Amino acid sequence: MKVEGVLVLDKPKDLSSTEAVEKIKRLLRVRKAGHGGTLDPFATGVLPICLGRATKIAQFILEGDKVYQGTFELGIITDTYDLTGEVVERRPVPELSAEEIQEVMQGFVGEIEQVPPPYSAAKYRGQPLYRWARKGVKVEKEPKRVEVLEFRVLAVELPRVEFEVYCSKGTYVRSLVHEVGLRLGCGATLVALRRLRKGPFTLEEALTLEEVERLQAEGRLEEKILSVEEALSFIPAITVSREMARRIRQGRPFSVSVLGSLVRLQKVARRPRVPWLRILSEDGDLVAVTYYPERFSGEGWAEMLRVFVS
Repeated sequence: MKVEGVLVLDKPKDLSSTEAVEKIKRLLRVRKAGHGGTLDPFATGVLPICLGRATKIAQFILEGDKVYQGTFELGIITDTYDLTGEVVERRPVPELSAEEIQEVMQGFVGEIEQVPPPYSAAKYRGQPLYRWARKGVKVEKEPKRVEVLEFRVLAVELPRVEFEVYCSKGTYVRSLVHEVGLRLGCGATLVALRRLRKGPFTLEEALTLEEVERLQAEGRLEEKILSVEEALSFIPAITVSREMARRIRQGRPFSVSVLGSLVRLQKVARRPRVPWLRILSEDGDLVAVTYYPERFSGEGWAEMLRVFVS
């Protein structure tokens, strides 16, 4: 069986995202595979894995927003900002209410500048920061602009706080928790994290490794793997003629004004936080993915991000 598409995995604890992909590759005997957004080894939850031809759409999955639920513990600061690191400081925890903690967390909602944690996969001179940190080299990375759409308290049982966060790609939840602890004055470290959603993929459709193995043995796994078309169905679409589809696949330019005319004629609305547009042939085949421009006026060509050969 030729396996290709997107498998949504419920990644177990203490397994890196790369290790999870390698397990799936061996189990399904596929040569090409990649994940759609790194999860730390101690974190669990949604890890989309692109198989075969679907590796070509990983860029759209990587761009997707994320939703997490987790727990942090007040009064502790670690060098990794989570429970896997060494404790570098302990502080007394004041009698904080849920409202007081929420007020501090609310201060991080919106666009913020965030520096990657010292132990992370962010790279400096071609090597991840965690390798520099293990050598005792302190690297000051430039902050990145990320967006936190929601950050709320779910429950408080001091010194632990359960929370949920909805954020953009590139956001380090460990760093958010660390900063919350500093603002509260007592420090905090992340002790549990579970990803509920990555882009359009949710925990409800995710399979555990055990379920993948069982379904594979029963010959029923294929029905759980999303095709490339299904995996991109969250992107709004326009339909073009067979002739136009052929021209796009040949790499011929496609004007922004024509794109705009088709969007208006077919009444295709841009979805919030989804800056792309699928182009389908009149036979329903996926032809390409392009940017959904802010404006369709003026000269210029549509930028094709990915073209799919029939």
